[in-house]
Amino acid sequence: MPDYLKAILLSLTLLILSSCNSLSTPAIPVSETISTGEVAAHSSILSPSPVPPEPTNTSAPPTSTNTPLPPTPTQTSAPMGLNPIGPFVIFEAHNGIWINNPDGSFPTRLLESDIYSVLDLHRHISPTGDHMALVVSNDQGLDLVIIKIPSGETETIAHLIDRTREQENDPTSPNSFATYAIRDYESVAWQPGDGRLLAFIGASNGPTADLYLFDTRTREITQLTDGPSQAILPVWSPDGQYILHFGVSWVPPFGGAIIGANQFDGVWAVRVSDGKVITLPKNEGINPHFVGWQDDSHYITYDDGECSAQNLRSVDVVSGETMPIMNAGFYYYIDQSPENGAFLFSSAPGCENSLGEGIFLLLPGQTTPTLLHDKRAWEIDWMPESNVFDAYPEGLFSSDGQTYYDPPVYDKSFVPAVSMEGYQAWEVIENQKGRVVVRVTTGDWMTILNGFVDELIWDPVEGKTLLIALEDGSIYAASYPDFTPRLMGSLGEGVNQAIWLP
Repeated sequence: MPDYLKAILLSLTLLILSSCNSLSTPAIPVSETISTGEVAAHSSILSPSPVPPEPTNTSAPPTSTNTPLPPTPTQTSAPMGLNPIGPFVIFEAHNGIWINNPDGSFPTRLLESDIYSVLDLHRHISPTGDHMALVVSNDQGLDLVIIKIPSGETETIAHLIDRTREQENDPTSPNSFATYAIRDYESVAWQPGDGRLLAFIGASNGPTADLYLFDTRTREITQLTDGPSQAILPVWSPDGQYILHFGVSWVPPFGGAIIGANQFDGVWAVRVSDGKVITLPKNEGINPHFVGWQDDSHYITYDDGECSAQNLRSVDVVSGETMPIMNAGFYYYIDQSPENGAFLFSSAPGCENSLGEGIFLLLPGQTTPTLLHDKRAWEIDWMPESNVFDAYPEGLFSSDGQTYYDPPVYDKSFVPAVSMEGYQAWEVIENQKGRVVVRVTTGDWMTILNGFVDELIWDPVEGKTLLIALEDGSIYAASYPDFTPRLMGSLGEGVNQAIWLP
């Protein structure tokens, strides 16, 4: 064969091999980030930067391992932007509020503010899901702001309280007490239904925190209460006709750190139609206890006992009349499922009216609780995104008591999350090291990522993608069936909570 033909054939062979290699290892574009780790959010098109991908086997079935696997996150394709109408996953981080697509893509900061609270972010979202109300700190004090979702446009609604440097240095001043009531307790509540009215706590017209109302249509603000105690915890009745709230005080002698109020002053309801304030019976103890609503006009509370809580009962928000729900005492920890109204509580022996050691379920209409577990829990919390009760450290229980999820490692498993498919995810901390483990239905546990976890949450669309927020603010996504973690971005700092926004 002539030499020039050999050269042509060699060139064609090299060209074909080069083409095959470029097809088998493409460069994957990733979202461009700024120095703080925030994704370049409000641009219409991101500028992808080609990054060689980590080699992964996305078709491999789930495998079990007893040894933590090294994290090998892969980069993901750059999204064009947030979904225009949701659903979303919202993260409350130390440096503000962030919103992501359900798969964890395009993390976007809605509000830049120092946030170190553990307040329930669900309460701050409007019923229509397109606005969020938050109390934020600045050099002048505290403001109430409303943020549009998903655009992030922010409007200051009211200046809640002035606060100077000198007042900050005096933790027992009247100004400090009012600030604690507004900042450290739940202080906003949207009216059920269309969310036209927003109840909030402020101290703009006096020395104490009081209840106010903002009308989103007329833009009017109305002060509803005025009194010597500090108003906290506004809660709407399910029909949107009444606003329940509580009054507390900080009274001497004071010990070390000033944390919560040490005196419980009373319970009141405001009828929105005419502004009438109704005085209601207060529960025994130094803290108000609000468990939930029995119906549109009856809320549920209980008393503190000598060694446990007791007298679970409903209270008529109009007349103040009470009706017992359960005679048994319980070990302080109780919560209610919004799914069916059931109560899960922990019990300990030796206390008045105790049912003994264990975790019990009380279904609506029942007077005798059902024992679900023979050990007490140290926490009882309803998890809206997982649709189960978390009874630490014993496990997770469905609201009908028919499903139980045991933790992967007893007393060392935290931050549980259950998907709509029934997949589980937990953080396990052993030997001062953290790891994320996943279990598909009744399969074996799989370790998918090393690191200490702040939040775990499954996607709200299919329930097959797990979002992982590590304590350094990095966000990973891991999807069924292999659950290989993919780095989605960074929130810059740690995360307090994560919720769905359907």
